[in-house]
Amino acid sequence: MTITPAPIDGADIVIVGAGILGLAVAWALGRALGTGGARSVLVVDRHPPSTQATARAAALLTRARGDAATAALVRDTYTAITSLEEELGEDLGLRRVGTLHVAASGARVDSLRTLVAAGTDPVDWLDGDGAARLAPCLSAEAVERAAFMPLDGFIDPMRLADAYRRSARHAGVRISTGLSVQAIRVERGRVAGICTDRGFIAAPVVVNAAGAWAAGLAWSAGVGLPQAPVRSQYWITEPRPDMFPRDLPVLVMPDAGAYARPELGALLFGLRGRRSLALDPARLPHDTAGLDLDDSDGGLETLEEGWQALARLCPPLLQAGIAHYVSGLSTYTADGRFVLGPVPEVEGLFMATGCCGAGIAASGGIGRAVAAAVLGQPGPVDLAPFAPGRLGALDPFSPALRGACAAARSGKTGG
Repeated sequence: MTITPAPIDGADIVIVGAGILGLAVAWALGRALGTGGARSVLVVDRHPPSTQATARAAALLTRARGDAATAALVRDTYTAITSLEEELGEDLGLRRVGTLHVAASGARVDSLRTLVAAGTDPVDWLDGDGAARLAPCLSAEAVERAAFMPLDGFIDPMRLADAYRRSARHAGVRISTGLSVQAIRVERGRVAGICTDRGFIAAPVVVNAAGAWAAGLAWSAGVGLPQAPVRSQYWITEPRPDMFPRDLPVLVMPDAGAYARPELGALLFGLRGRRSLALDPARLPHDTAGLDLDDSDGGLETLEEGWQALARLCPPLLQAGIAHYVSGLSTYTADGRFVLGPVPEVEGLFMATGCCGAGIAASGGIGRAVAAAVLGQPGPVDLAPFAPGRLGALDPFSPALRGACAAARSGKTGG
């Protein structure tokens, strides 16, 4: 006998996507509306919460960012973590090891000075010997200058996402998984709800936090997003606590196009590579867990390209074997900025996507800022730099856009 799931009632606000950004928006809405609030909130996803891109994130919470708005969103995430720990009565495992920004050339020293000068967080400047004392895996000779930001850290992304989820549930937010959203229905210029494999769900407000699938979903409402799914990847060495102590700071090494952090006595490191792979949003499968990338070589091309420059800065990598390779899809935009806030052409439609490899770090700030926009309240950050239509009308499936988004990942130098 076939059992047909009961239809889901409508909601005042529907969030599509139970990754960390969708859950962060749900958390912020739950806090703003309170238990039993006058407006109901529903999160829908075909997958269990945070089993796609969130689960594969390196989750570096680096505060130094290229623009003030993004830096403010990251600072808000630290505030969110503290708030969640107080509410839930538990330690979420934030590892406050600090971030060491490494410059191996004069040009990078100048760029680093500009980067940290834009912030207000404490910074300790170190020479090569000082950097190597703080991070013994670094070569003192290869480091020209380094800036240590002691308040930074990293976190288990699944643990943070689950904290957002539990807090939202406590506030009365409903979360429904195993439900495939096919389109956003628009009537007379405003959102009417979403079409799913279980039927239509009425809602005057929809927040698109569908990650890699966000561009396709937005297009169903006639909205072109400036983003594409781009492969992200990192490696984890075999455990070598003698080389990579657990209190090793996060390392950001733009001369090598690399980042690294400790991982249970091993080193987790990522290389950006000069050629990133972007996928056509229209051809994404429903589940990226087993996604077969057509030209994927397990990251060997990127590893071979970047290995020499990275090993020059971090020589112990030449003696440490690689135990794991992790890849997945992030959503990068053509200009390297998030896609956040209202879509003026469609009343009731909001975006929370375009993570650009920093979705975990900015999640708390994004949740609060998008929730404030949905509720028509002043937000903690001006979302104008992240406006969905900032690059004008575009075709979200064009090869040119995919190329620009891939280039944005390859050119990224921050954490």
